[in-house]
Parts: sequence; C-alpha cells; structure tokens
Amino acid sequence: MRKYIVILTIGILALGVCSCRRGKENPEEVKYNMREDVVFTASASGYLTKASDSALEDGDAIGIFALEPINAYNVKGTVTGSKVSTDYRVKWELNQTKPTRFAAYLPYNANLGAIDYSFSVQTDQSTYAAYQASDLRYAVVDARPGNAVDLKFQHALSKLVVVMEVPDIEVQSVVAEDVVTGLRLNLVDGNVEPEALLKGQVTFGKAVEANGGTGYTAIMVPQNGSIGLKVTLKEGLVIDAKPETATSLEPGIAYKATVGLTGTFILSVTDWADDGEIPIK
Repeated sequence: MRKYIVILTIGILALGVCSCRRGKENPEEVKYNMREDVVFTASASGYLTKASDSALEDGDAIGIFALEPINAYNVKGTVTGSKVSTDYRVKWELNQTKPTRFAAYLPYNANLGAIDYSFSVQTDQSTYAAYQASDLRYAVVDARPGNAVDLKFQHALSKLVVVMEVPDIEVQSVVAEDVVTGLRLNLVDGNVEPEALLKGQVTFGKAVEANGGTGYTAIMVPQNGSIGLKVTLKEGLVIDAKPETATSLEPGIAYKATVGLTGTFILSVTDWADDGEIPIK
C-alpha cells in the first residue's frame, strides 16, 4: 500500500510541475494568439492588368519589413493573385493604435538583413530571366490594425528601350558601355543612390514593341551623364551612338533611345505599362 501511495504522490507532484511550467508559458502564448495577423495584398502601382512586365505574377517572391512596434525583418512572401502569403506570421501588437510602416521589395533576397539594400543589375540582360532579376521594385505604406496592408510596388530603376530610326534595319546586339551598374535603395523611403564606382557594360535583350516592331530593352541604374550605346547591325556594321543632348535616367521612368545611322540617338520618355515594350520570354 505504501508503494502505491508513493507512486501516486510522485505522479501528483509531476503533474503539478508540468502545470506550473505550462502556467509560465501560457500567458505569452495566449497574448500572442490574441494578436491579429497582418493581412497583406500586393499590386503594381499605377497598373491594372497583368499584361505587362510591370505587373506582379503568381509565384513572385517578395521581402517584407515591418518597423516599430512590430519589428519584423525580411519576411518572405509569395504572391498569388492580389494576395500575399508569408512564411512567418506577422502580427499586430496587442492594443496597437499607432501606424506601422511596412516596406517591401522584389525580387526576394534571403540574405538581406537591412533596409539599406545594395543591388546590381545583371550585366547581360539578353534573357527574360536576367531582365526580370534586374527589375528591382519596392513598396512603402503606413497602416494600422483592422486594415489589409496593400503593397503597391513601383520600379526603383529605369528602363531603356533602343530602336532604330530606320525600322527596317536589322540589329544583332545592343550594349550600353561605361554605365553605372550598382545602387543603394533605402526601402523605407524609396531613395535611390547610384554607386558611381560600380561601372560596366549592360547587354540588352531583344524585345517586341506594342506596334509589332522590334527593339532592345534593359533595366538601367538611374544616373546622369552621357550614355554610350554600341549597336551592332546584322551585316556587321557597328554604330557607336551618343546622345544628342545630356542624358539623365530617373527612377521609375521608361525611356526610348531612337538611334540614327549618323551615330547619335534621341532620348524620349515612353510608357512602362501595357502599351510599352515587353521583353520576349
């Protein structure tokens, strides 16, 4: 009988220890579960359809930062339609009333640990994958609990489309020479700072214009100064084209360079939306 009493006593004590342990953990767990999940949606700012390379696509991976008081860093999200599912449940603080600033970007970089993002474009954008990998986009929004956080992405870099003044001339390749290829993007305010020491050449990808013509397209770091274009024609003739006037590429703007046979090109602003030039996949 004594043995049974001892066993029963040990069992009761063990149960009490477990209960105490759970009692220590439960308040925080309950508090966490009481907090509401942050619901994210995503879209391309200013664009309403998915017909262009400005739109988001299903499966796009994005990175999300949430500043105070949430403090979540580089949470991976996956876009499906307009919804975003995250690998980690981001939650509002309990009884939070002040807004939180959310900053997001794509393409996703698992190694990014800070909101000051050093980024370089692909120097060979002759493939659609390399072109897309160069198209750094970001979204910044302040939001409060009770509302979905709508991440409206915009282009951080510039787009340059090269066409010939004489449309029947066949082009073999287009290369931008001695251009800035790196930048720093502050994800919190969207400020783009070119890295002047990171220079090189960028090879353009063949593209289809909305009117059915052919052009060559690349994502470029926003920069000031004279941009040189090396246009190689099918018959082997090389045109080293310079701008007729000083060039300046601004963030989020698409430009068209119309190259003449005299070795100069005219730079004009064009459309980055559905009626713009779309790279061939």
